[in-house]
Amino acid sequence: MPTKRENSSPATLGIIGEPLPVAFALFGFALAIFGVRFYDVSASTLASGPVTVGLNYALLVAGIGESIAGIISIVRGSVYSGYIVTAFGLWLIGFFLMATTGVKAAAFTTDAFAWYALMLLVPVVILAVPAFVKHEIVLSFAFVALAALLLLFGLGYHDVYTTATSAAPVKDFSTAVDLLKVSAWCSFAGAVAIWWLFAQAVYRITGVLHQGETAETELVPDTMQPSSTTATQPPSTTASTKKAA
Repeated sequence: MPTKRENSSPATLGIIGEPLPVAFALFGFALAIFGVRFYDVSASTLASGPVTVGLNYALLVAGIGESIAGIISIVRGSVYSGYIVTAFGLWLIGFFLMATTGVKAAAFTTDAFAWYALMLLVPVVILAVPAFVKHEIVLSFAFVALAALLLLFGLGYHDVYTTATSAAPVKDFSTAVDLLKVSAWCSFAGAVAIWWLFAQAVYRITGVLHQGETAETELVPDTMQPSSTTATQPPSTTASTKKAA
């Protein structure tokens, strides 16, 4: 598999269009719906709210779209962007399954939501490093917003679990509610950053930002592509010659 866009087959690039704008659009969409679900959450709507079903389907659509777009991006040679959207896409599909099917299991607790979110912080931090090293401001901001969202959401539902299982006669979910409300605003911030990348990609591929650019022009920041490496030269062979007598 090619590791750079330059190594991708021209025929493949010509047949398969750039998938990243679709991934960005759907990811921002899911983040925005998440924000709508939790920005005014209360103790009575922790388990389910008016937008819960809409959020579940947003997770499913975004997860499928991002996974497909990420795989296509990797095939096309856009490996870094492919890693990002594929990882998030598959995670969203898992979250959808847990929120719709997993909650019906007898062993389910809200701590499952907590640790499912918190453990994603590890790959998010790893994926964020190239964006910060190469000073990609919008992408770095998106990673910060997503990391804060995952942290606050995970801590919020962990607090829901500890409060619900405590021996206290009165259950106080105010801390969990506050954490989830702040996570909603982090989600809105992440949606804005992702949609900014979406707009850049669409306007570049359509020539709105830079007239004359083609569909193969870079659609995303430099961090979305692996750094250039010197082409490997085949080892030279030296033919031995005989001395003339």
